[in-house]
Formats: sequence, C-alpha cells, structure tokens
Amino acid sequence: MAKVSREQPNTTVFPAYTKNFLVILCLSGIASSLSTIFVNVYLYKISLTIFEVVLFNFFSYLIWAPAFVVSGMISKKIERKFSLIIGSIFQLVFYFRVLHLGTESVNHVIELATLFGIGSGFFWLSVNTLTVDYTTKQNRKWFNSVNGICTSLTQMIGPLLGGWIVEFLPSLIGYQIIFSFSLFFFAIAIALAFFLPNFGEKSCFQWKSVVKIHIDKEWRYLAYSFTCLAFRDGVISFVISLWVFIVTGSERVLGNFAFMTTALSIVTYYMIGKFSNEKQKWPLIILGNVLLSLSFVVLSFDVNLFSLIVYGLVSAICIPMFTVPFDTLSLNSVSKFDQQGRLRIEMVVAREMALSVGRIVSVGALAFIYGFSAHPAKIIPWFLILLIIVGSMCIVFLKRYKYTL
Repeated sequence: MAKVSREQPNTTVFPAYTKNFLVILCLSGIASSLSTIFVNVYLYKISLTIFEVVLFNFFSYLIWAPAFVVSGMISKKIERKFSLIIGSIFQLVFYFRVLHLGTESVNHVIELATLFGIGSGFFWLSVNTLTVDYTTKQNRKWFNSVNGICTSLTQMIGPLLGGWIVEFLPSLIGYQIIFSFSLFFFAIAIALAFFLPNFGEKSCFQWKSVVKIHIDKEWRYLAYSFTCLAFRDGVISFVISLWVFIVTGSERVLGNFAFMTTALSIVTYYMIGKFSNEKQKWPLIILGNVLLSLSFVVLSFDVNLFSLIVYGLVSAICIPMFTVPFDTLSLNSVSKFDQQGRLRIEMVVAREMALSVGRIVSVGALAFIYGFSAHPAKIIPWFLILLIIVGSMCIVFLKRYKYTL
C-alpha cells in the first residue's frame, strides 16, 4: 500500500482518509444513538426491573475489557482498521439477535451483553488507535471538537426519531424498526471502513511495555484520573436515560430530553473547539468537572423530572467543557509514550484497562444495590454522592500530572 502523507498545516482542514473516518464514526454514532438507550428501555419494559438493565451493562463492561485487549493483540498482527470492522460486525449481530429474540431478550441478557461487549471492545480499540493515527497534534483538538459535534448531532436526532417511532407504533413494532435501522447504518460503516489506510507496522504485542508504563509516575497519575472518571461515567452513560423513562413512562419524552441536552452540547463543543486556547485547557477541565459533579447533588436529593432536566442542562454544558481538552490531553499522552507509534496500541490498551476498572466497579456496585438491597431507593442517593466524590478526585490526579508534563 502506498504511503499516505499525514502532513496537515491547516488545523481545521482534514485529509480525505480523516474525513472518511469521521463519516464512519457518524454512521456508527447514528446506529448507536437510535438504539442504545432504547435497548436499556426495551429490556426494562419487558422485564419491569432495573436490575436486568444494570446486569446487561455490567456484563457488557466485563466482556468489553478482555475484548479490547484481544483486539489490541490482533491489531498488532493485521491492519488496525479490521478491529473497527470486527467490532461493527459484532454490534450488527447484537441488534440482529435482539430483533430475533424479541421479548425473549430478557432471558438472554448475558448472551446479548457478550455480543455488545465484544463489539464495543473491538470498535473502541480501533477508534482510539485510528484517531491518533489519522490526526496530528496540530489538528487533534479540532478533530475532537468536530467529532464531538457529530456525536452530539447523532445523539440528538437518533433518540428524538427513535422516541417518536416507538411511541406512536403499536406494541414493540417501533423497537423493531429502530433496531433494523441500526443494522443498516452499521452495514454502511463496515463497507466504508475497508477504504481506510493503514499506518501501523505489524509486530508483536508488547505486554512488558504495558506493565512498564504503569511504573512511570506521569502515566500512573493519568491512569488514576481515567479510573475515577470511568467510575462516574460508566453509570451515567445509561442510568440517566433509563431514569427519564421510568419517571415519565414515555419514549417520546426521553427522545425530547436527549434532543434538548445534545442540542446544547453541540453549541458548547463548537465554542470550545473554535475559541478556546492552550492556556484555558486546565480551567475548562476543572470547571467542567466540578460543575458536573455539583449537578449530581440535585439528583441525590430526589430523582424526578425536574432534577433530571437540571442535570441534563448542566451536563450538556459541562461535559464538552471537560471532554474536549481532556480527550486531547489523553490522546497527546498516548502519543508521548507510544515511541513514535510503535507502542500506540499498547498505550491505548493501558488506558482502557484503567477505564474498565472504574466502569466495572461502579456498575457492579449498582447491580448489587438493585439486585440484593431490599430498599435500593434509600441507597441510591448515597451511591450518587460516592460518584460525585470519586469523579471529582480525577482533578487531584490531573493536577499532579499537569506539573509533570
């Protein structure tokens, strides 16, 4: 394969392969946003228990971690884009199985979680690696901003359309339609992924490098911050939308909620990506994290429509404030330690291991609360306070990392 130049002097203009990659991410985002939050609602509607939904997410994260590692090992042997293709195929099969099983899906939670976890592990290993491959330090912040806008658009339009389709069609026909659309968009994304170039060199996965990186003080501080953030974000990634449905009983309201919050996110992502500078990176990270943590305080008093709307509006502003500079810092850190790309996959795997610890522990704790507590509603406020404390601790570790740059 001919070598593709990655020189890109204009930080707001991307080469063709980066644009193709963005299109693939958008298509996958549309497929996921149409269905992912409604998979949780779907499982809740046919089981009438939150526990089954939390169990699905727990096993998904549990499978996600080893799948991510296996994907990293495979990506060292073959072109990295094939992990993206494999992950998309598993997600396609996941939605096919949900369609095939119908109301019996609730009896196959572990099987479905396994398919979803493997698909997510392979998909996100490839995305995290290819994002570094297909961007440079000069245009990476703008790429993250554009990707954030695209993600917000898909998360805005997908749930809105999905909610209206599900609400106005009888029985569970609406769910079958949106799951079918997800199959279609994943299929197109898979086809486009074959046209991505390969920048990596084939080699063996360096386990010693993964172990060695955790000895480095700088990386440890960053890894601790990953774990703290994932402890909080692993739960809110699905439980907020589920609570919105439980409180309102309406998929349409859930879609409108997602539309409202993500519309605000789009504006925030654009403003930060376009107008923020390097000096504002740390104030944005700190302010975004602190305000997001404070929005949980409202939920800890009572989970109702008002508190969920307050959280949604605050998070729509604060998550982009934190995510854009933090993701740029994260990817630049991978570039810093990856020995000019030779250990890029190993560094992405090391990052994911830290994230997976946080997700598995927090969602596992939530599954325990809903599965074994006689009065989970009394424990949830204290659990939310724990999320606030742990999520805010990332600032401490990031501050230490800041001074070792």
